[in-house]
Amino acid sequence: MKVTMQDVALEAGVDKATVSRVLKGDHRISENTRVKVMSAVRALNYRLDKNARNLSTNRSGLIGVVVRDFTAEWFPQFMSGLDRTISNSEYEIVLKRTEGNPFRAAREYGKLMDRSVEGIIWTDGEHFPEEPAAPVVAIGFRKTGSYSMVWESECDKPTFEAGALAGRLLLNIITGKPVPSKEIVIKSLCNGDNI
Repeated sequence: MKVTMQDVALEAGVDKATVSRVLKGDHRISENTRVKVMSAVRALNYRLDKNARNLSTNRSGLIGVVVRDFTAEWFPQFMSGLDRTISNSEYEIVLKRTEGNPFRAAREYGKLMDRSVEGIIWTDGEHFPEEPAAPVVAIGFRKTGSYSMVWESECDKPTFEAGALAGRLLLNIITGKPVPSKEIVIKSLCNGDNI
């Protein structure tokens, strides 16, 4: 049976609202109460119900990633960098592919919107959605209304570092933190330069 926040409250001898405040990091909770609640959380192996939290905060906790194809040679490195950044946050990645097909691109975009993604990283420049409903970071191309990461040279492809940077950029956009600009230009790696 799933352990609930009410179970934690009973174990700790506090009310459910206090458990919620402790889990949110409310600084007004005494250290003694915080220790009791966290001890109960560990004893019961409680896991926060993200779906319930997302409903109450009106956030999905999801980031969409749309690529043309999973077989591109740069894809594993880029996704590894992106995953490194996103896995250190409270967000999860929903991965979609267009197969270079405008109808599939529209359908996959619709699925992401149905799941209320909070932002999208889009790599298929030919099949970009019109007027996206969520912030978008376009990788390798420029689109009006989106943020872009582009390279100085056409010989460059996304890397692990570019994936990590794209993740940080999108997280900053979603969470309302400052971003350097709507466009990030990455120096060419073709001649040995670094990002």
